[in-house]
Amino acid sequence: MSAHSVDEAITIEHAVAEALGEAGAADSSGLRLSLTHDAEVHDGMVVTPDENGKSVSLAKRLEQMRSEPRWKSQFPAAKPAPLGRPAPTSAGAMLTPDRSHFDEIVSGKAVVR
Repeated sequence: MSAHSVDEAITIEHAVAEALGEAGAADSSGLRLSLTHDAEVHDGMVVTPDENGKSVSLAKRLEQMRSEPRWKSQFPAAKPAPLGRPAPTSAGAMLTPDRSHFDEIVSGKAVVR
């Protein structure tokens, strides 16, 4: 990493904050310090070296860091997968609706939302 000009430092800070937000990582995590320290501005784009020293985007580096043991705990847990369709009910339950409140609904005393 070389010394940054004030403009480069501001650009890097904003880009890192945005990338951390998109990745769901805390702005105060150790990821911020690592990315900010290693990042450079090339042709108006903020890049950082990956594990192999190749320049990659901040988003790509964060994606790599998510699987690295050192950084894994800095990311939020993955959202659970949607459960899918609910289990089917007894054969007649779907065909025979519950009519216990039908009169109140028709008369306007009960509202269905």
